[in-house]
Amino acid sequence: MTWSFEDDRGERVEVAERPRRVLAYGQAAQTLVRLGVPVVGYFGSQHQADSGAAAVAGLEVPSVGAGDAVDQELVASLQPDLMVGVTYAGEVYGVSADVAGKLTEVAPIVLIRIAGEPELKDVIGRFHELAVALGGTAEDGEAVLTAALEKLSGAADGVRVMALSGGTPTDAYVANPPYWPSLRLLADAGVPFVPTSATGGWEVVHWTDLGSSHPADILLYDQRPNSLGAEQLAEIPQWAELPAVAAGHVLAWNPEPPLTFEAAAAAADALTAEITKKKAD
Repeated sequence: MTWSFEDDRGERVEVAERPRRVLAYGQAAQTLVRLGVPVVGYFGSQHQADSGAAAVAGLEVPSVGAGDAVDQELVASLQPDLMVGVTYAGEVYGVSADVAGKLTEVAPIVLIRIAGEPELKDVIGRFHELAVALGGTAEDGEAVLTAALEKLSGAADGVRVMALSGGTPTDAYVANPPYWPSLRLLADAGVPFVPTSATGGWEVVHWTDLGSSHPADILLYDQRPNSLGAEQLAEIPQWAELPAVAAGHVLAWNPEPPLTFEAAAAAADALTAEITKKKAD
């Protein structure tokens, strides 16, 4: 029986039977596994290739590499019959167009849009639809997220939050919450994020200006390997001077989380706990 799925490019992927050997982008792979769909391997982004950290926590299947360093022979050896990727604007995120083309020579690819216009619940819903179509259980109820957001809404007032990635030794990248569905969900629950001037994902701000231009009580700090680590941040004097850093209110933030209700609820609960801690200072 023919299997088909219309992805977020509006393209219908159609194959002779339901795919059973899925190779996916790391974030999509984490999501599918949590929704009951096994994967045979995964690939990462150029960010991961540049940092030398292609492995994704929680995935016990082979990594075929990241970015331009994807090992095409390894991809072929895993014999995938479907690729699953994520997209921001129609592209296969994380790899070059050349690498994406080589991947799709092995198997067709389904893309789910994860930023910009879609609401997080809709993104999660799309992964649920795909998981079910692939024979997964998708046992991931929305009620847990609804409960977490209610608790967050009750705690959020009066505490300024900023999501941040350590871009370079001279510049910080401040996340624009409306662009990121996971942050927009928190903002809609009442979290007062520090405003930015960005229309896309990030506003670039000099570290020397960050404290005065974007005052915040709590920082959500990008935990990915392409974001500056603790040793690099220690070399930036203005980092330690940020009130949230000085007070110890820095919470790890993953801009590429598993796209499930349970993962989103865990992030909301962590922020609720940090807000409560801040208010108790």
